[in-house]
Amino acid sequence: MIEFLKDHSTILLALVTVAAAFGGTWLGSRIQAKSGLAQARAAREAAETAADATLQAVREQSDRAAAAAHAAAVRDQRTIAIADLLRATRELVRAIDLQYREPEDPATLDALHMAFVQARGTVELCAPSSLLPAVRELHATTRNLRDLAHERAESSRAMTHLQRLESHEGDTTPLRRAVAALEAFRTAAVADDPSALELHALAEEALRRVPQLSRREQVVLLVDGYYEPLRPALARYRDEYYEALHDLIGEARAILGVRD
Repeated sequence: MIEFLKDHSTILLALVTVAAAFGGTWLGSRIQAKSGLAQARAAREAAETAADATLQAVREQSDRAAAAAHAAAVRDQRTIAIADLLRATRELVRAIDLQYREPEDPATLDALHMAFVQARGTVELCAPSSLLPAVRELHATTRNLRDLAHERAESSRAMTHLQRLESHEGDTTPLRRAVAALEAFRTAAVADDPSALELHALAEEALRRVPQLSRREQVVLLVDGYYEPLRPALARYRDEYYEALHDLIGEARAILGVRD
């Protein structure tokens, strides 16, 4: 065996060299392959992480855009609803004020009142709760104006008619007596004076002596005598209404983010 190894040492050495070279090449290839796989895995993971981050950023941007669009839509809806309420109340109050000068068609007034009520309901559905007290106060003061006109607008027109007669008729004695009798009766009635019944009879007789007044006008003038004078009552109710309107507009501007 030893002789064999000696005789073939050159060949064996060559074989060992070849085997070592092959093993080194294989090991290097193996290491390089593993390194390539690791790099590929790292690249894939980095790509996946970047894709997730991009997707998350897109989602967040989309959510922000959706939230902004929703906020803008809500703001627009509130703006329209509040503007409709303001328009409805102004149209209604304008019609109420007109009743003191000329009769208003009840159907028209009812339609304007219904439009105001519906506009209020829309605001109550879409506006924040902080606006609701101002809306309720506006509704209450508008209703007070309408109730006052319902009770006293007709008698106000009758008094205007009587006063115009007083200004243009030749013999003004019956007219002056009627106006004076009405004022005396009102003063006593409002003060709950025992003489109110007697003064009521005198005022009724004085009005009958003014043939230019219809029986209906005479009646409503007498009924109106039980109330306080119209002018201060109407001024008070109008002040309350405009204060409520001002408060609602101020609160609405704050809600809508309006800045001067």
